[in-house]
Amino acid sequence: MHHYTVKRPFFVFVILFIFSVQALLSGCAKPDPETISIFDSITPSQPETVRTLEDILEPDELQSMIDEMKENDLFKNYYRDATIEIEKNDITYKYWYKQEYTDEEIETLKAQLEESNLYDQIDGLKESFKRSSGIRPDTISFIYYSSDNKLIANISK
Repeated sequence: MHHYTVKRPFFVFVILFIFSVQALLSGCAKPDPETISIFDSITPSQPETVRTLEDILEPDELQSMIDEMKENDLFKNYYRDATIEIEKNDITYKYWYKQEYTDEEIETLKAQLEESNLYDQIDGLKESFKRSSGIRPDTISFIYYSSDNKLIANISK
Protein backbone atom coordinates (compact mmCIF):
# COMPACT_ATOMS: atom_id res chain seq x y z
CA MET A 1 0.00 0.00 0.00
CA HIS A 2 1.29 3.44 -0.90
CA HIS A 3 0.52 6.27 1.48
CA TYR A 4 0.99 9.74 0.07
CA THR A 5 0.31 13.16 1.30
CA VAL A 6 -1.42 15.18 -3.01
CA LYS A 7 -0.04 15.79 -6.77
CA ARG A 8 -0.52 17.15 -10.31
CA PRO A 9 -3.30 15.21 -12.20
CA PHE A 10 -5.21 14.91 -8.95
CA PHE A 11 -4.65 18.58 -8.15
CA VAL A 12 -7.35 19.85 -10.47
CA PHE A 13 -9.85 17.31 -9.18
CA VAL A 14 -9.03 18.03 -5.57
CA ILE A 15 -9.42 21.76 -6.05
CA LEU A 16 -12.71 21.25 -7.94
CA PHE A 17 -13.77 18.86 -5.24
CA ILE A 18 -12.99 21.24 -2.40
CA PHE A 19 -14.81 24.09 -4.14
CA SER A 20 -17.81 21.91 -4.91
CA VAL A 21 -18.09 20.46 -1.40
CA GLN A 22 -17.93 23.90 0.14
CA ALA A 23 -20.49 25.18 -2.37
CA LEU A 24 -22.75 22.20 -1.77
CA LEU A 25 -22.59 22.65 1.98
CA SER A 26 -23.60 26.25 1.58
CA GLY A 27 -26.27 25.32 -0.99
CA CYS A 28 -24.65 27.29 -3.82
CA ALA A 29 -23.81 24.76 -6.50
CA LYS A 30 -24.33 21.34 -7.94
CA PRO A 31 -21.15 20.30 -9.80
CA ASP A 32 -21.43 18.27 -12.97
CA PRO A 33 -19.38 15.04 -12.72
CA GLU A 34 -19.01 15.04 -16.52
CA THR A 35 -16.68 18.03 -16.22
CA ILE A 36 -14.24 16.11 -14.06
CA SER A 37 -11.88 14.65 -16.65
CA ILE A 38 -8.51 15.59 -15.25
CA PHE A 39 -6.76 12.29 -15.63
CA ASP A 40 -6.27 12.41 -19.40
CA SER A 41 -2.56 13.06 -18.89
CA ILE A 42 -1.85 9.94 -16.82
CA THR A 43 0.29 7.48 -18.69
CA PRO A 44 1.30 4.09 -17.33
CA SER A 45 4.89 3.92 -16.15
CA GLN A 46 5.14 0.27 -17.25
CA PRO A 47 2.47 -0.34 -19.91
CA GLU A 48 3.30 -4.01 -20.44
CA THR A 49 3.02 -4.98 -16.76
CA VAL A 50 0.46 -2.56 -15.32
CA ARG A 51 -2.30 -4.27 -13.44
CA THR A 52 -3.37 -1.75 -10.79
CA LEU A 53 -3.53 2.00 -10.26
CA GLU A 54 -0.98 1.55 -7.51
CA ASP A 55 1.43 0.29 -10.20
CA ILE A 56 1.00 3.26 -12.54
CA LEU A 57 0.65 6.27 -10.24
CA GLU A 58 4.12 7.52 -9.34
CA PRO A 59 4.73 8.53 -5.70
CA ASP A 60 6.54 11.74 -6.73
CA GLU A 61 3.57 12.85 -8.84
CA LEU A 62 1.11 12.21 -6.01
CA GLN A 63 3.25 14.08 -3.49
CA SER A 64 3.57 17.06 -5.83
CA MET A 65 -0.24 17.20 -6.22
CA ILE A 66 -0.73 17.21 -2.46
CA ASP A 67 1.82 19.97 -2.03
CA GLU A 68 0.19 22.13 -4.72
CA MET A 69 -3.28 21.56 -3.32
CA LYS A 70 -2.15 22.71 0.11
CA GLU A 71 -1.01 26.00 -1.40
CA ASN A 72 -4.56 26.85 -2.56
CA ASP A 73 -6.20 29.61 -0.51
CA LEU A 74 -9.50 27.75 -0.24
CA PHE A 75 -7.71 24.69 1.10
CA LYS A 76 -5.80 26.85 3.57
CA ASN A 77 -9.05 28.43 4.79
CA TYR A 78 -10.85 25.15 5.57
CA TYR A 79 -8.39 22.27 5.84
CA ARG A 80 -5.22 21.66 7.81
CA ASP A 81 -4.12 18.53 5.95
CA ALA A 82 -4.96 16.02 3.22
CA THR A 83 -3.59 12.68 2.08
CA ILE A 84 -4.16 10.21 -0.73
CA GLU A 85 -3.78 6.51 -0.16
CA ILE A 86 -3.71 4.03 -3.02
CA GLU A 87 -3.87 0.31 -2.49
CA LYS A 88 -4.20 -1.77 -5.63
CA ASN A 89 -7.27 -0.19 -7.32
CA ASP A 90 -8.70 1.54 -4.24
CA ILE A 91 -8.14 5.26 -3.73
CA THR A 92 -8.78 7.08 -0.46
CA TYR A 93 -8.71 10.86 -0.11
CA LYS A 94 -8.53 12.02 3.51
CA TYR A 95 -9.18 15.60 4.61
CA TRP A 96 -8.73 17.19 8.03
CA TYR A 97 -10.68 20.37 8.72
CA LYS A 98 -8.96 23.18 10.60
CA GLN A 99 -11.55 23.38 13.33
CA GLU A 100 -12.95 21.13 15.99
CA TYR A 101 -16.64 20.30 15.89
CA THR A 102 -19.13 19.33 18.55
CA ASP A 103 -20.86 15.97 18.16
CA GLU A 104 -23.99 17.78 17.00
CA GLU A 105 -22.05 19.76 14.38
CA ILE A 106 -20.39 16.56 13.18
CA GLU A 107 -23.78 14.90 12.70
CA THR A 108 -25.03 17.91 10.71
CA LEU A 109 -21.92 18.05 8.53
CA LYS A 110 -22.00 14.28 8.00
CA ALA A 111 -25.62 14.45 6.85
CA GLN A 112 -24.80 17.29 4.45
CA LEU A 113 -21.86 15.40 2.96
CA GLU A 114 -23.88 12.18 2.63
CA GLU A 115 -26.74 14.03 0.91
CA SER A 116 -24.44 15.90 -1.49
CA ASN A 117 -23.60 14.65 -4.97
CA LEU A 118 -20.26 13.16 -3.91
CA TYR A 119 -21.40 9.75 -5.14
CA ASP A 120 -21.93 11.20 -8.63
CA GLN A 121 -18.51 12.82 -8.46
CA ILE A 122 -16.98 9.47 -7.53
CA ASP A 123 -18.63 7.90 -10.60
CA GLY A 124 -17.21 10.66 -12.80
CA LEU A 125 -13.79 10.27 -11.26
CA LYS A 126 -13.83 6.50 -11.81
CA GLU A 127 -14.66 7.07 -15.48
CA SER A 128 -11.83 9.60 -15.79
CA PHE A 129 -9.37 7.06 -14.41
CA LYS A 130 -10.73 4.43 -16.80
CA ARG A 131 -10.37 6.72 -19.84
CA SER A 132 -6.88 7.89 -18.96
CA SER A 133 -5.28 4.75 -17.58
CA GLY A 134 -7.46 1.90 -18.76
CA ILE A 135 -8.08 0.96 -15.12
CA ARG A 136 -11.31 1.73 -13.30
CA PRO A 137 -10.85 2.09 -9.53
CA ASP A 138 -12.74 -0.49 -7.50
CA THR A 139 -13.44 2.00 -4.72
CA ILE A 140 -12.93 5.72 -4.23
CA SER A 141 -13.40 7.10 -0.73
CA PHE A 142 -13.51 10.59 0.70
CA ILE A 143 -12.94 10.62 4.45
CA TYR A 144 -13.32 13.79 6.49
CA TYR A 145 -11.99 14.45 9.98
CA SER A 146 -12.20 17.34 12.40
CA SER A 147 -8.94 18.95 13.53
CA ASP A 148 -9.01 16.76 16.64
CA ASN A 149 -9.27 13.62 14.45
CA LYS A 150 -12.95 12.88 15.01
CA LEU A 151 -14.41 11.09 12.00
CA ILE A 152 -16.98 13.29 10.29
CA ALA A 153 -17.89 11.20 7.23
CA ASN A 154 -16.67 8.37 5.05
CA ILE A 155 -18.15 8.59 1.57
CA SER A 156 -17.23 5.52 -0.49
CA LYS A 157 -18.39 3.93 -3.68
